[in-house]
Amino acid sequence: MTEPRVFGRMGSIRASEGNVDDMTARTRLLGVMGWPVEHSLSPPMQNAAIEALGLDWRYVALPVRPEDLAEALRGARAMGFVGVNLTIPHKQQAMRLLDRVDPLAAAIGAVNTVHFTAQGACGYNTDADGYVRTVEQESGYSFRGGRVLQVGAGGVGRAMAFGAARAGAASLAIVNRDPARARVLAADLAATYPGLRIQVVESAAERAAAAAGADLIANATSLGMKPGDPVCLPPELIREQHVVFDTVYTPDPQTPLLRAARERGARCVEGLGMLARQGAAALRIWSGREPDEALMVRVLRRHLGAE
Repeated sequence: MTEPRVFGRMGSIRASEGNVDDMTARTRLLGVMGWPVEHSLSPPMQNAAIEALGLDWRYVALPVRPEDLAEALRGARAMGFVGVNLTIPHKQQAMRLLDRVDPLAAAIGAVNTVHFTAQGACGYNTDADGYVRTVEQESGYSFRGGRVLQVGAGGVGRAMAFGAARAGAASLAIVNRDPARARVLAADLAATYPGLRIQVVESAAERAAAAAGADLIANATSLGMKPGDPVCLPPELIREQHVVFDTVYTPDPQTPLLRAARERGARCVEGLGMLARQGAAALRIWSGREPDEALMVRVLRRHLGAE
């Protein structure tokens, strides 16, 4: 069956798991802007949660070229959109296009949620909240006083690191392929959270010591998405006392890292929950209501064939 589409200047607007046939002039729109965006699982997830809340809203995928982002945001606001999510490659560029940016998003340096209000276009980053809530709810781990070893200092890694710091982590060791990028993140964290103990890990010996001293190991890289990808951390460094989180959730939420961790008795947390809970945090901002996070996770698992 062909997926319904609405066509506009921004390209085809894909509606998924939301019935466009019963849309009226009162129906309000939301969406996710990216380039490309056809792969996004946000429309079915958000539309299921929106329906459960009883809102006359629809969430659609909006393919927007980087050079068209400013025009697309102005157009969405002019058309009465409630808000939009932003994905690659728009999260950094949008910062300068908004009327207000939440302090956490400003510190992270990226916006993934925009809310159109009477006061203007307001930007937020919900990845940090999605990460913290997922790890704590799915493993029983508490970031307060925690010792975190994080692999990756890119866009998602910055959100995760700031999320851990804001949640009260005592220490954060950062491993990154380019140590200079990790040092930038460390300096930014230190400026906002001076009480956080931060280490940039640069050698195999330092990595082994950081793993031995950590209670949470988190992968913020894309390693595990492609067949043959190496595990982001030598599996022999994982111990039974560790909680292990992997932000990767495709093609299989059970990534090589999580399989290795499970074999060693560690508690494992899939990245799928972070996707659901960052989306729930966005819906919470837009609606002021509490979304059904469990429903959002179930929809994602169904679409990935992971049930």
